[in-house]
Amino acid sequence: MDVRTLLPCVLALLVNLYGLHGQTSPNIIELGSSITAGSNTSWRSPSGDYAFGFYPISGGLYLAGIWFDKIQAKTLVWTANRESPAEARSTVQLTAAGRLLLNYFNGTVQPIDSGVLASFGLMQDDGNFVLKDANSAHIWQSFDSPTDTILRGQGLATGQKLYSNSKGTIDYSTGNFMLEMQSFDGKLVLSAYRFADPGYWLIDTRGSLVFNLSGFMYLVNSSNDTVYSLTRNIPTPVEDYYHRATINDHGNFQQFVHHKNGSNWTLVWNAFDEPCTANSICGVYGMCSSPDNETQTCNCLPGHTPLDPDNVFKGCRPKTVMNYCAENSRDNFTVELIEDADFVSDTLGDLSHVDNVDMEECKKAIIDDCNSLAASWANSTCRKKRTPLVNAKKSVSTKGIKALIKVPIKVPINPDIPKPTNKKKFNSRAFLEIGSIITAILAFLFGVAAIYYNPAAQRFIKRNCVIFGNLETVVSHDHEVLSDFERFERMAMVGLWCINPDPILRPSMNKVVQMLEGTLEVGIPPLIHDQM
Repeated sequence: MDVRTLLPCVLALLVNLYGLHGQTSPNIIELGSSITAGSNTSWRSPSGDYAFGFYPISGGLYLAGIWFDKIQAKTLVWTANRESPAEARSTVQLTAAGRLLLNYFNGTVQPIDSGVLASFGLMQDDGNFVLKDANSAHIWQSFDSPTDTILRGQGLATGQKLYSNSKGTIDYSTGNFMLEMQSFDGKLVLSAYRFADPGYWLIDTRGSLVFNLSGFMYLVNSSNDTVYSLTRNIPTPVEDYYHRATINDHGNFQQFVHHKNGSNWTLVWNAFDEPCTANSICGVYGMCSSPDNETQTCNCLPGHTPLDPDNVFKGCRPKTVMNYCAENSRDNFTVELIEDADFVSDTLGDLSHVDNVDMEECKKAIIDDCNSLAASWANSTCRKKRTPLVNAKKSVSTKGIKALIKVPIKVPINPDIPKPTNKKKFNSRAFLEIGSIITAILAFLFGVAAIYYNPAAQRFIKRNCVIFGNLETVVSHDHEVLSDFERFERMAMVGLWCINPDPILRPSMNKVVQMLEGTLEVGIPPLIHDQM
């Protein structure tokens, strides 16, 4: 008998045996089944350890995803709509035609599957939700499209990535950090990908990441031989614990266990121990501080203020925009000292360095260099830093280093330009001119993008003023644009993000609005490396 003819009979038999509505067994999901946000229904695995359904988050919204269902903290491990949470009465449906769809209450439909028609679905006991065809062959599975977490039996193959959440359990949208098994060199790398970061932690061994059923993580080569071990020790027996490995919103990749009769997750391994290790952890012009080497806090650098007062981790902006190369600019700034701190070099390294100098000579060096905003001094070496400053840190590893930064002491803009009396008003002439320049710059950026995002041309990137943080030079002749340079720079950067050739990195319309309003930090778009 043909399998496709036999399958409906088997499913009908299971329906009679289990007497269930919407699913034919504790984990087999038949065509036509659906679950509704806010109804407390879900598709559970046979053991009940995992559930697929609508996970409630703040604001009365829901994420369609998978979570540990038996523990008190029902920890989310995968989601289909992290960028666009759903309202109550939205549904996930395995349609009669065999499609797995997320139907928003407002009428929007988001496919979850790959587009291949399924015959049934399964919520498995390993936390993997799968769709199968009439021959029981896998046609889609959640393990192939992880978000921020992997589970036992899962892993990362070449080219696969995990993305952190924006803010713990408050904001599950895609955050600033990425764990990637790089396709071009086979290395496992953690990076602040929004800032063109080449990585702050890596395993310099080609392979694929495996998280085996015994709870250990390691890399294997093409012959399936172990070439690097990550996990060293885990509690036993392994079956008494739940296991997960997650990239968190502070950029660390960590492995946890949770006793099935316990109440908390316990850390058993992490990529690094020092909290401020991740690059750009406090965003542009923010400083990460960790006095106890266990927790971290973010503060703005002197002369800067938060982009979002409610979340300093989003970064900061200058309180006053200043052209340090303008005539008599030295009268308009001072140099502040931060003890036991450093501005860790970005992807392009230091701007320059001066050897055999004391701290006062280092201070003079950045005063005399109008292109340098900051420097660090240690062991008689003065290292002048590029802008924007994205890796300011004050932690165990920066003991003994002195950080220097220029801070404006009065308004440096051309005195012939009248200062607005009402902050909410905007000079219409300046706006029109900035608009005209923005139109031109966006056209320019489309051309630059051909170089910026072209692997063959990346050796020329160092001449690009966007990467160097010297976009100001493009409009240095126009004092009215300089008077609102922050808005100009923000719009130019948003333009580059919106034309990123990798669709997953393009911001949503909601994030574009937040970027333009200044409530969401706008970093430098990452370079797209050759995937061959």
